[in-house]
Amino acid sequence: MRQLATQATPQQNPPSPPLTPEMEELLTQLKDIQEPAAVGWWPPAPGWWLAAVIVFSLLIIAGLALLHLRRKRQQRRYRTEGIHLLRAVDVKDPRAVEEINILLKRVAVVSFGRRRCAALTGQQWIDFLQRTSGEDLPAPARTALLEGLYRSNATGEGVPTLRDYAIRWVNRHDTDAFSAIETVLSTSPAAPSKSPEATDV
Repeated sequence: MRQLATQATPQQNPPSPPLTPEMEELLTQLKDIQEPAAVGWWPPAPGWWLAAVIVFSLLIIAGLALLHLRRKRQQRRYRTEGIHLLRAVDVKDPRAVEEINILLKRVAVVSFGRRRCAALTGQQWIDFLQRTSGEDLPAPARTALLEGLYRSNATGEGVPTLRDYAIRWVNRHDTDAFSAIETVLSTSPAAPSKSPEATDV
């Protein structure tokens, strides 16, 4: 029985050996585990650079689009005002042709500049209106414009036809097309003039 009790007792761990001075010195050199330093936000990763470029480009495009829309709205405003004033002209008024012509000149000066059209009269003025709108001036309107300016009682079907044409011109005239025509005319060679000897007597 005493032998069985001796076998049942748990084994005890042997005592740890005493630390030598060298081991104590090594233990004093041990330090806690240090975590890695936090990742800084600068410089950004390449993906952030790409995102910044895309956002900046979109902002520039949006700004240019807003400027374009604003410019278009301003350009459209003078057309709207011109059409409104032309529709208010009384075609039975003896001075209706003069009022229509003045309104056309005002819109033309705003669109094309004073140098290009302010001094145009007669057939040159009609040619200008036709070139910039791409539409021929109807014969009754042509007669009213050429003759009505010099008569104090210009009436008839030519006046309402002229007013309708003026409204269409204000709505449709194209400054870019006229600039292209001017460029072609200015760069084309001049037609050869007749010599004095070839002139008919």
